[in-house]
Amino acid sequence: MGYKMFIAVLTQTVVLSLAGAVLALTTEQSFYPPTLNDTSYISNSSIGTYGGIYKAPTNGPTAGTPYGVYDYCSMPHPRVEEYKLPDALTNGSVKGKLVYLEYLQRHQRRSPYNILPGGENQAYQCDNVRPYLYAGPDTASGIQPMPMYAQTYQYSANPFTPGVNGTCQYPQITIGGVQDGYQHGKDLWAVYGERLGLIPRVPNSRVWFRSSESQLTQGSAGAVLRGIWPNYHGALPLHQMVSSVDTVNEGYSCSAIGSTLSSLESTADWKNHLTVTETLRSTLGSMLGATDSSWQNTFDHFSDNFQARLCNGYELPCSVTNSSDCVTMEMAEEVFRAGDWEWNYYWRTNPDVVKYIQVVEGLFIGEIVSHLQAVLDRKSTFDYSHIFIHDGDIGPVLGALGINALRWPAMASNIAFEIWETNNKQSQFYARVLYSGHPVQSIYGTLDWIPLSELISILTPYIPEDIVSLCG
Repeated sequence: MGYKMFIAVLTQTVVLSLAGAVLALTTEQSFYPPTLNDTSYISNSSIGTYGGIYKAPTNGPTAGTPYGVYDYCSMPHPRVEEYKLPDALTNGSVKGKLVYLEYLQRHQRRSPYNILPGGENQAYQCDNVRPYLYAGPDTASGIQPMPMYAQTYQYSANPFTPGVNGTCQYPQITIGGVQDGYQHGKDLWAVYGERLGLIPRVPNSRVWFRSSESQLTQGSAGAVLRGIWPNYHGALPLHQMVSSVDTVNEGYSCSAIGSTLSSLESTADWKNHLTVTETLRSTLGSMLGATDSSWQNTFDHFSDNFQARLCNGYELPCSVTNSSDCVTMEMAEEVFRAGDWEWNYYWRTNPDVVKYIQVVEGLFIGEIVSHLQAVLDRKSTFDYSHIFIHDGDIGPVLGALGINALRWPAMASNIAFEIWETNNKQSQFYARVLYSGHPVQSIYGTLDWIPLSELISILTPYIPEDIVSLCG
């Protein structure tokens, strides 16, 4: 093996030493813990973070070391340094070109949703990022508004407190998130614009953008698209549905979502994972004043709070009444493993997983399939679609794809549906699906080169025939 190849292999390996145990993982393996279906994944402290990264400075961009590893703070994405064409093209068996890209991504890193009930022992500062808030007419000839941004402040005589000092809203995209987004966009341009020639040099009618109603996804879109087109001076439409009927971020009302969730959280598997984490939950609850059911029945809130701290340059929390009583990294790692287990259970292994994906995300999956079908029918009006959404949307889509193991879809996690057209006598469409830059390892095999019709067939069972009846 030559020196350069040796260095390349070495930099693609994560060496993790914890409690005397050593895990040697490639970057891609860090996405697929083999014991994730079992609660032993949660309780085995020697696993640590299973090669994952959960720390980042306040300022970005964050790239992870080595690039491509599971990085909760800023997941990897297609980047020209690591990007490889599908094997079918590199080995010469076929010739073809990329004709369509459907790109889904979670928003960039942010402040937490969930503030500790007992109060936060650190102040969050967000006055280094400006969430702009203004509206204007649809033509340049109309009244042009004053650009304004939100600046959070606190009033000392206000008897109510958010539980944390500082200048942030909760949640709010942070300066590191904005910087990550800009780099994300630059990297997408380098791959899909400069190298593959799909993304145009200036936006045109063949590109389409969408987000949820959340300022998190909207702010991320602005940063990412500026990275793609740094010199473009016009405005771009970011499509959104009316929030009450949105097909992403659980926008529409559906009683079957709650009832199905209650059912799957009543199983022996779910109860077992609560049993093995009882000591941890009790300890954290007492330390942080987080004893009510919303903090104790799942690991969503603890994970969110700890992730947001570590990913923005803050420390893990301490009790506000005893500054020496603090969350340790070992505790946080168990919280993160429990969060991974829960997400894998929700979208891969629970006994009602097909119904749960249908009621939560089936309509959105239907939208994706309609875009893919239009390409297959040679009727697509777009070449590049980019949709800015949430972890609760990325998870069920990966579940529908049959991903072998699903860790929590982290900040800026992304799914790239690449559609290629072969140039042989009878041209055909093939699909490759990348998750955070890696071909998805699925129960259907590695999704590196499959007929587009087959990909559509994989996703179609998760599209409800009658969502209104299904929702009750």
